[in-house]
Amino acid sequence: MEKTSENAIPPAASPLMLFGSWASSYTHRVQLALRLKGLEYDYVEEDLGNKSDELLRHNPVHKKVPVLVHGGRALPESVIILQYLDDAWPETRPLLPADAFDRALARFWCHFADDKLGPAVGAVFASTGEGQEAAVRQVHENLALIESELRDGAFRGRRFFGGDEVGLLDVVLGCGSYWLAVFEEVTGVRLVDADAFPRFHAWLRDFEALDEVRETIPAVDRLLEYARGLRHMLLGLAGAGAGAGADAPSTDAPAAPPASADIAVDI
Repeated sequence: MEKTSENAIPPAASPLMLFGSWASSYTHRVQLALRLKGLEYDYVEEDLGNKSDELLRHNPVHKKVPVLVHGGRALPESVIILQYLDDAWPETRPLLPADAFDRALARFWCHFADDKLGPAVGAVFASTGEGQEAAVRQVHENLALIESELRDGAFRGRRFFGGDEVGLLDVVLGCGSYWLAVFEEVTGVRLVDADAFPRFHAWLRDFEALDEVRETIPAVDRLLEYARGLRHMLLGLAGAGAGAGADAPSTDAPAAPPASADIAVDI
């Protein structure tokens, strides 16, 4: 990340710039949060197959989108950016609750979404056969935990995880959950059944109906076209890796994916 000679936090009125990708759910998180807070910003679309020098300079650690630049200072990682927006603009619509425990709980489930649920959904999309069946079971196990929290846990009786209005966890979960319908169309695998996960299904329906969400998420036909091409690429890479593994000696260290696979990692 870039450093400046001064440690002072930039004034809230300083220009905001967002480096992102149109198909990146992580980018959509930041875009949605900026809309909810009514903050103006300049947007830079990145070609993830040929990343700009400016993006790499702003995020030399992970080399990924999104990156928010505020007053010349760069900040990567979507969840960190969302929390920064709350800290820097406390007078705008809050994403985190006032109660310290509730704030910590929202952060915990955001981590769960990125560490457990997201990778499981990605594994369903990038696999077939028994591997895909195992990934589907993981998705359903993770959704069952969220459903339980909505039914009997900390989020019981709420329309959104944030309460009457969407909060941090809604943004994090919601800006990935719309891919579920896209993946279902592309793979033929149904991940969210209204009978099995009624509360999660109702939450997703209400989330996707929000005007700010509709303005943020790309058109379904564009997402479908992108997802079909991405799945074809990922299955091709998996097949090539399996073929190479048959002739090569096994090792404990996994082979690094080709550079083109980085596009999938950024979503």
